[in-house]
Amino acid sequence: MQVVSRTHVGLVRENNEDTLLVREPHLFAVADGMGGYAAGEIASRAIIKAFEAGTHSLRHELGEQNIRKVLTEAFDKANTHVFKMAVSNDKYTGMGTTMTALYLPGDGTAYCCHVGDSRLYTLREGNLVQVTRDHTYVADLQASGEITEEEAFIHPQRHILMKALGVEESVRADSLHFKLLPDDRLLLCSDGLSDMLREQELLEILSGSDLEKVADELLERSLSNGGRDNISFILIDLAAPAQQANENKTTSAASEQQPTGEEEGVNG
Repeated sequence: MQVVSRTHVGLVRENNEDTLLVREPHLFAVADGMGGYAAGEIASRAIIKAFEAGTHSLRHELGEQNIRKVLTEAFDKANTHVFKMAVSNDKYTGMGTTMTALYLPGDGTAYCCHVGDSRLYTLREGNLVQVTRDHTYVADLQASGEITEEEAFIHPQRHILMKALGVEESVRADSLHFKLLPDDRLLLCSDGLSDMLREQELLEILSGSDLEKVADELLERSLSNGGRDNISFILIDLAAPAQQANENKTTSAASEQQPTGEEEGVNG
C-alpha cells in the first residue's frame, strides 16, 4: 500500500479550513469546515481530533457489526463535541464541517462513514465510482432526475448542505462497507477537488502509474481550473509498495499554516 496526501488553500480563500487524518495503514479521513472567521478551520480540526479519539478501539478482529458501531459512535461523539463548541461561543455560531472517513482493517474490506459533500471514490479496473452520496440540495435534485450530472456540476446552489456535523445536536451518518480488490485505488477528497474536476478528468488523472505524480496533477489541474476552494485529498493505492513508514498525522490549517474555508452558513 502507498498513501499520498495533499492540502492547499486554493486561489480564492484566505484560510484553509480542510483537515486530513492519515493514520496508516488503517484509518483516513477528510473534513471540510464552514463558518465565519476561523470557525471552519476550528470545526474541521476539532471533528478529526474527536473522531480519531473515538476510534482507538478499532481492531479487525471486532467483526463487521462492531467495526461499524465503533465508527458511527465516533461520528456521534465528534458531532456532539463540535455542536457544544458552537453553542457555547458566539464566535462559533453556525460553524460545522463535513467528514468522510475510511477504515481499512487489512482483511480486504473497506468501511466508510460519511456526512456532507466530501467524497470517497474507488478506481477499479479502469472504472471510477463515487462511493459516497453528497448530502446536498443539488445531489437530491440529481437523484430525483430533475437535473443531469452536468447541470449538477455547474449548479449555483451545489454547495448547500442538507446535513453537516456540528450543526445539530444529533446527526445520522451514512455507514457502508464493501469488498476491496488487490489493485484498487481509493480517493478521499474535499469538494475543493471534486468541484474543479469532472469525473472523466478525475479518471484520466487517477489512472496514472506514479501516485506522487498523480497527486501533483490532481492539485495542479484543480488550481488551473480555478482553485475556488481549499483542495485536500488522500490517495491510497492498495497495489503499490509502501514508500516509507509514515507516522500518524493530521494535516490541517494549523500544521500547514495555510488557513481555508467555507463560509456562509451551511455551504460546504
